[in-house]
Amino acid sequence: MSHLAQLPANGDALPLASDEVLFLFKCEWDSICSFWEHGAGANAAFVVQRADLGAGPTALPSDPADGPPALLREIAITGWHADDDGAPAEMEEAFYDYQAHFDLPDEVKHPHDWASPWCTKSGGVPYWTANGAQGMPAGRLFLQVDNWIELPGGDSVEVANFCSDGIAYVFVDRSQAQPVYSMFINR
Repeated sequence: MSHLAQLPANGDALPLASDEVLFLFKCEWDSICSFWEHGAGANAAFVVQRADLGAGPTALPSDPADGPPALLREIAITGWHADDDGAPAEMEEAFYDYQAHFDLPDEVKHPHDWASPWCTKSGGVPYWTANGAQGMPAGRLFLQVDNWIELPGGDSVEVANFCSDGIAYVFVDRSQAQPVYSMFINR
């Protein structure tokens, strides 16, 4: 698995306990990973207590035979802004049911016509890909990440390979004694 994200609590934007950090990992081999199954082991989402993390970056592993590992680019979230996702509150349940979501009018289920800036968000209802609401774990949407992120100035950058047009969905099940996080990729 590859490290996808490390996200500290951030008030309403990322409502984790103040001493928690959410970690996300994804499988890199589309041909062998069941990335669409939240419980298949191809993806991981879990929280770590800040106190359990070191004071600085983790040292890179080294393999003398291969030389130093390649470094991947980092993208940092510098802020969140609140916005209305366009989903009427009374229709929230339909976003968690495949057939009910499929039956919603297009202007309700895709009010932003798949515009990339709306495909990465924290909270609200899932902004599903064309495959709709399928294969979900228990709980509600916590976060979703598009495979492309628009940067200030109009450029965009690929965050991860989610099969070229997928979105990673992170759900949280708060019905457990400790919240359970899970992640899957939908195309």
